[in-house]
Amino acid sequence: MARTYEPASRPRAFWWFFHRVSGAVLVILLIVHYWVQHYDPATATMTPQILAEGELPRYGEAAQRRTGMEEPTPYDLVMARLADPAYAWFWKTFNLLFLLFALHHGFYGLSNILGDYLRHDMARLIANVLIWILALVLLLIGAYSVITAGWNYSGPAVG
Repeated sequence: MARTYEPASRPRAFWWFFHRVSGAVLVILLIVHYWVQHYDPATATMTPQILAEGELPRYGEAAQRRTGMEEPTPYDLVMARLADPAYAWFWKTFNLLFLLFALHHGFYGLSNILGDYLRHDMARLIANVLIWILALVLLLIGAYSVITAGWNYSGPAVG
């Protein structure tokens, strides 16, 4: 039997609209992430040798004068950025927002796709519960990783 369609309720309309907004925000977050990780002058000029000396990234002229880096974003640079007391709160908030928007956008879209193909109400309910449990688990793992990144980081191992 064909499913009857009803007018969208206000909560469903809100989530439909938020799905579109989250897609636009994700594009902006992705551009910022890509710029900082691959093209930022401070990132592009930090070398493993500089990091080994215990120096944290500087976002000014001194960083722009340094050269000689083969990898644009080494692990140590990312950890140094997340350990820097002046900038860690910003980058952790940025990464948490990126994670939250990406998970919501992806799993809401998956939920809609499965809702189009699953005909039985119970199958749709079970699929949605499993989808959102998986999204919650990934959110907890990702949030834990972002929040604890940079804790007790003292620079690269020298030797």
